[in-house]
Amino acid sequence: MRKAVLLILILAIIVSAGVSEHYFIHRTFDSFNLQLQEIDSLIDKNKSSEALEKVRILQKWWDKKRKIIDGISFSPDSRQVNVVIGEIEGSLDTDDMQNAESKIDSLFELIKNIRDILDFDFADIF
Repeated sequence: MRKAVLLILILAIIVSAGVSEHYFIHRTFDSFNLQLQEIDSLIDKNKSSEALEKVRILQKWWDKKRKIIDGISFSPDSRQVNVVIGEIEGSLDTDDMQNAESKIDSLFELIKNIRDILDFDFADIF
């Protein structure tokens, strides 16, 4: 009886950790997408100074979230995000809106891939 209770308790802990991770990943990357869409919109409107400020805010935000994400599961791609954000910042510093736009597109794909890697899916089991 004790073993059964212990097994159920361990299973409950594992399931709740998985559910918590799932929601954290979704909230984080949904927020990332929203911030990135806002920056993309500012770039489309040729508002480089406003976009640059938003990129700097995104960089600080991502630095905090990346530490947690690396704790969940290490992904080299999560470190690549910083590089791409830096490239966007550099492009906006020089008013190279076309390059900034292409880097935004790359970043959308990169964060989609990271989300897919970190997110649990029943297809992962089979």
